Amino acid sequence: MTNRPADPAARQKKRPSLRRRFMLTFGALFVVGAVVLRLIHYSTTVTAMAHDVDLELRAHLFAFEVHDRLLPLLPAGSLQRDDGFPLPTIHPVEAGEPRGIAGIFDLGAGPIDLPSFRWFAGGWKGDGTRVHAVDLPPGLAWDPAWPSRLGTAWTTADGLWRLAAIAGADGAVLIAGTSTTGLRAAARKQALYQLATFVLWVPLVLAVAWLTLARVLSPLATIAATARRIRSGVFDERIDLAHSDAEVAEVAGTINAMLDKLDDIRQAQSRFNADVAHQLVNPVHAILLECDTEGRGAHSTSEMAGALERIDGLARRIEGVCESLLCYSRTAALDPARLRPIDLEPIVAAAIERVERHAGDRGVGIVPPSSGAVIRGDSDLLEEVVVNLLTNAIEHGATGDRIEVTLAKGASRCRMAVIDHGPGVPVLALPKLFDRFHSGKASGGHGIGLALSRRIARSHGGDLVHEATPGGGATFVLILPATPEPS
Repeated sequence: MTNRPADPAARQKKRPSLRRRFMLTFGALFVVGAVVLRLIHYSTTVTAMAHDVDLELRAHLFAFEVHDRLLPLLPAGSLQRDDGFPLPTIHPVEAGEPRGIAGIFDLGAGPIDLPSFRWFAGGWKGDGTRVHAVDLPPGLAWDPAWPSRLGTAWTTADGLWRLAAIAGADGAVLIAGTSTTGLRAAARKQALYQLATFVLWVPLVLAVAWLTLARVLSPLATIAATARRIRSGVFDERIDLAHSDAEVAEVAGTINAMLDKLDDIRQAQSRFNADVAHQLVNPVHAILLECDTEGRGAHSTSEMAGALERIDGLARRIEGVCESLLCYSRTAALDPARLRPIDLEPIVAAAIERVERHAGDRGVGIVPPSSGAVIRGDSDLLEEVVVNLLTNAIEHGATGDRIEVTLAKGASRCRMAVIDHGPGVPVLALPKLFDRFHSGKASGGHGIGLALSRRIARSHGGDLVHEATPGGGATFVLILPATPEPS
């Protein structure tokens, strides 16, 4: 068995915070998303910078190829920077001009412009003899694998140089390249930029999300405060909708309507308790008075028998009130899912059997229905309705009267009528006819029967109404939803 703290506030403290759960979930998703997007951005930017390097490298290599093709037409001598015939300068792309792939990802998210690179070029014959040299760095020598890389660009195994190769005149291999130091420096600069903006941007977004969530949840604190005041006994408190957003106002309006309904129920329950107390206290006082009267002196056997008979009648009145209250409370807990298809004709027959002796004592006859009708309901509760209606008709009938019970089934509704030909219901009594503890019987009564019967009818999705009987009398009509008869 789980031990639960009795105090609701203690249980509340153990529950997770909605704000904390949202921030943990949103923060984790946002941080992971920001990291992934920045990694993709960094990788794409570095790739774009390398692509730009390759484009410029190929441009220099093309210029170098032009010189190599023109070499046979020039005076004898090697092609050097200081021989008066240097390579043409390949100007870098100016700011604001398209940079190919790099320009696509340069969306103000950090500098990706390449630094100044020192370019070099060289030409070698197939046997490794160098025929051209333009600013070749020390240590760069012929590699037998170069002929197999013609038309491509690559980074050397030691990671120091980025090279490109094409075929020159007379089977020569032309190489153009640059140091990778500047490219690595640009990549580090981009990584630092991504890291710095991540550190600054993520806390700012999370702080804004926290404040926004606090603003969104603030009406809930107002609702909780109102609920606490209502719990403490201030039942007329309601949630203020003046400054609420549309969504919160809808929820708060629903809660206010529910509180109004609960307040009506509370007041009705208070009146009901007062009525029950009044109905019970009168016969109890009468019983006590009889006991006190009979206990003051000697009384004859007939007087004692009369007193016991009066006490028995009062006790039976208390018993009737209690039974009606139990049935009344049962209708409040009626689950519509438990209703089953039943035929009303056997229920009416059982009710007639229960009141038959009482009807015979008063000289009143009962005419049962000639047909049945299938509805969904609780047979015991519906039998209680029929008994109440028949008893009410018997009490208001005179000797020789006949009470008719009819059943009629329509497409969507069943109609059961209990018709008497007595004096009918006075016009002044009609507004309170179905009120609890209001009895119009000349012989008295606890006044729960009609109120209970209407409550049972409405709990079945129907109703109980009064109609005047043509020629005099009262007709009470029980209306219930019809159910197709089983095949």
